[in-house]
Amino acid sequence: MALLLTLLILTADEPTRADEVAAALAADDKPKAIALLKEIGSLKGNDVEALAVAKLVRSPQVQKQPDVLEECFLALKGIGSRKVTPALLKLLDHSTLKDVDAVRIGVCRAFQGSSDPDAAEALTDLLKDREDRVIAAAAEAAGAYRYAKEGLRKDLFKAILDIYESTWNVKNSVNPDDKTGKRRAERRWEIVADAMERALQLLSNVTQPDPPSWRRWWNKNKKDRWADLEN
Repeated sequence: MALLLTLLILTADEPTRADEVAAALAADDKPKAIALLKEIGSLKGNDVEALAVAKLVRSPQVQKQPDVLEECFLALKGIGSRKVTPALLKLLDHSTLKDVDAVRIGVCRAFQGSSDPDAAEALTDLLKDREDRVIAAAAEAAGAYRYAKEGLRKDLFKAILDIYESTWNVKNSVNPDDKTGKRRAERRWEIVADAMERALQLLSNVTQPDPPSWRRWWNKNKKDRWADLEN
């Protein structure tokens, strides 16, 4: 009987730091909750905390506080756990959360920390998002896959290049008299261009001056062997 009791104690779920975050939010102590999340973000590779934070993201207490929500995703980015990928993918399919820009941006940040190959398809979809900030976040996350296998690097590179080039072409082809369209195209370029260019550089380990040059480089090198990058 004593042995059974010991086993039950040892296998019981232990409190996590994320539980402390939830308690702080319940006590209306947002500063403490945010401070705890920053600490959690330093726990590199801690799968238990990552899963607990991913669960916390779904709570109404977090959803109604954008700054806390952002810190949750930054914590996940810092931990870099791949165990949490299924939970993050479920957020992108959630009936209501999938439409929250901050959630989609946050998921991108979490994937940036883990570079999980199982998340690459979702990132490719997020590069086509309706919100420019999500596209930029997805590009930033894709750049973190620079140490992935060659095939995956090339797939992500091409997905980014297609959007990068298309955005460039639209910006440069808008009728000057269409002031609204011109402002919209220029704003989108301002938001996504830097993140996409940086991602292309990271994935290829080269630099090009503009989208047409990147396209020429890709057409010349897409079938060649890309050297593996060391982490």
